[in-house]
Amino acid sequence: MKTEALIIAEITGSITSEERVELQELMKTSSQVRALSEQMHKVLDPQKSEFLQIRTTSAEKIIEMGNAQLHKRGKVRRMAMTISVAAACLVGLLFAVFHYSGQKARPEILFGKGQSVWLDLNRKVIALNGQGGEIDASGSFTYNGTETLPIGEVVDGKDSIKLIVPWGREYKIKLSDGTLVHMNSGSVLSWPASFGKGKREVSLRGEAFLTVKENEQEPFIVHLQNEVVQVLGTSFNIKAYNEKGLQVALFTGNIHVKGKGGSVDLAPGQEAVYQGEHLQVQPADTKKVEEWRERIIDLEDARVADVERAVVRYYGEKVVFDPAIGDRRARVSIDREMPVEVFLKQYALVNDLRYSKENGVYRLSLPEEK
Repeated sequence: MKTEALIIAEITGSITSEERVELQELMKTSSQVRALSEQMHKVLDPQKSEFLQIRTTSAEKIIEMGNAQLHKRGKVRRMAMTISVAAACLVGLLFAVFHYSGQKARPEILFGKGQSVWLDLNRKVIALNGQGGEIDASGSFTYNGTETLPIGEVVDGKDSIKLIVPWGREYKIKLSDGTLVHMNSGSVLSWPASFGKGKREVSLRGEAFLTVKENEQEPFIVHLQNEVVQVLGTSFNIKAYNEKGLQVALFTGNIHVKGKGGSVDLAPGQEAVYQGEHLQVQPADTKKVEEWRERIIDLEDARVADVERAVVRYYGEKVVFDPAIGDRRARVSIDREMPVEVFLKQYALVNDLRYSKENGVYRLSLPEEK
């Protein structure tokens, strides 16, 4: 993976002098590296400007593009997959999969099936393979168990940092002020490099549970698509994949939610939601929040479409239901520790369906007539 990332950095001009020396040594000693470099230049050189443009994409656009592309699929050659993963290492935002059909390679942008969590520091992108990381008060980031990186050496005060969690993944990060953010799949959290220096502001698209470190001198502010959540020290859950489904549920403390639909103050056990065009307060469904945090998802009266979306969101996989199944409903419980194959086989058994996997695609259909 590191070799591919070095080649990508060379292609886009972001390679450092030390990295260039390292890549040159690899090229001298390995014919495989030379062949890979030639192939990657051939495929990626024409797409260079597109990759660089993606680096400035907003969190909202990342999620929007991801949602639009989740259900696309195609046959991918091994070399194409290697190149696409390397591209994601550099871009840190999206997963470019190249579908080959004997013609010129064409990239389709996907948000993350089976991908790593990414921390985009503008000049450096890190693949996060563990379950969590921590930024201490000095700005040093500890990740993947024992690896550390002084973030201040990579970014300057005007930079924005993005944490991208693809479908099927979760990630916990402790920010430099001590605030803990548990991010659900398909989510993006961004914050300025100057975070904690007079201001504590972040932007979120997706879902996350935040336990905010109290600081009366510096309120903690979360920017959503069209709303702002302001707190001092509290714990709450935000679900904001899109404006229509906005839910801000308060567990402890107090928060103020302001949006184009008005503003509300929440007490523990309450949540802010949209009813029509207006923000309203209602009792919070804290059980569902606790379920996703504990990796258990309970869907009551789930339709086929609900199961399809759940498999994408929590496993990063796609399942195809035969239209002949119709719009049957059932209660569905998903243990995210359970492999997707096991879940789908159990779902098929309980609902008298036929499970199969063809060319890497999961399928459920009615049983064959005897």
